[in-house]
Amino acid sequence: MHQMMLLPKYVSLNNVQYALVETILSFCTSEIESATHRTTIDKAVLSLSLQTCPKKLEVIGDDRTLVVPRYALFLVDDQREATTTALNVLNKGSNEFYDLLISTKTQNYTLQSLYKMQSKLWENLARVYQSSRVVRRGDIDPDSGVRESGHRILWPMPHSDDTNEVKGDWNHGFTPTSTGPSSPSWITVTEHRISQSFDLTRVMFSRGNVTEKKRFGALVQPGDRVLDMYAGIGYYTLPALIHGKARHVTACEWNPNAIYALRYNLKANGVDDKVTVLEGDCRVSLKEHLQPTSMEDYGYDRISLGLLPSSEGGWVVAVSCLRQDSGGWMHVHANVPTVEREHWTHWLCHSLQQIAEKNGHKDWHVICTNVEMVKSFAPKVDHVVADVFVGPSSSPKLPMMEEGACFYSTAGVELTADVAPSCALSKDGILYQDWMIEQT
Repeated sequence: MHQMMLLPKYVSLNNVQYALVETILSFCTSEIESATHRTTIDKAVLSLSLQTCPKKLEVIGDDRTLVVPRYALFLVDDQREATTTALNVLNKGSNEFYDLLISTKTQNYTLQSLYKMQSKLWENLARVYQSSRVVRRGDIDPDSGVRESGHRILWPMPHSDDTNEVKGDWNHGFTPTSTGPSSPSWITVTEHRISQSFDLTRVMFSRGNVTEKKRFGALVQPGDRVLDMYAGIGYYTLPALIHGKARHVTACEWNPNAIYALRYNLKANGVDDKVTVLEGDCRVSLKEHLQPTSMEDYGYDRISLGLLPSSEGGWVVAVSCLRQDSGGWMHVHANVPTVEREHWTHWLCHSLQQIAEKNGHKDWHVICTNVEMVKSFAPKVDHVVADVFVGPSSSPKLPMMEEGACFYSTAGVELTADVAPSCALSKDGILYQDWMIEQT
């Protein structure tokens, strides 16, 4: 096979298209054949849909890991995908990527030979993006509380010691059997001087939350006792300790792979002596863990409820975990339709007020001072965080209304049976999931 032929600068191709054209040309049998087919290949690649060939790819991590969308540059294997899942997602009558490679063929291709071209494509993309690793984005099962990543490694692919054959699949990707710092799937992402390491094939990570992590760290006050009910690898636990100077954080998590990464990150950032990690369902573990020694010293100043699409199933436990003498702050994450944000805010406050009253706190108020837009989750659906104070009117933490601020208080408001927003957990709603429902 001849040396790879570089494309002339005048060809208007983005990085992904460039790597794809370069790959196809490298499988031509001669320089003359490359020159003959180049114009045809350019046109074919430029005509691909954005689903098949995106304009750009996401780069994450300190090592610049490249993330390929789930069905981008994907070969449909008739025996594995047929014309169901993959083609439905692509919304095509045929597999564009497969059709492209076949239409530009200069020899008789088998599926295995197409996979060989695919492996070269990953290598070329890594070179163009200056990345050390290429992965395919995976699907997260919404009905699974563990919420594993599903990412798969595309390049470099490990080889068997005995046969030197690749262990994985160039199309779907590879999941290592081992995890931890020595695993090829281990990645470190440094944000705002905080090191976050995890197994990208087993643990989910969202770069879109980076601003919210910083904001949460700034909200935490020195000396606060913080409860992170859905800690993951330490997304909000670490900012609370490192930037907020919290006195102590109780971090709850039930994904074993996330717990491994959480403990690793606490030690790597030098804050493991200020954290209690509770394993398992926080709605159960907190009831067992929280045994008051004195009513004045009981509870948390600030609680993070960073579970999407909804943390509603944990609100009852969260309210009971607030300081009994002065109440505290709850930072409630949710995916909310844009047009329902105000409705959701009122409903959230009323729901928390009713929970507080059931706990015997009839004099407690619920005050929402801010609803922060974190990111767009889907068309017309936003990931938001409501900053809500729940506690007595005598509390020194009671927020005062500031001009221009979002401010909703249940004080003096007669509670009524509010109609729940569409994003409320309900058997008849769009977010009904058994594992999210409140545990009794």
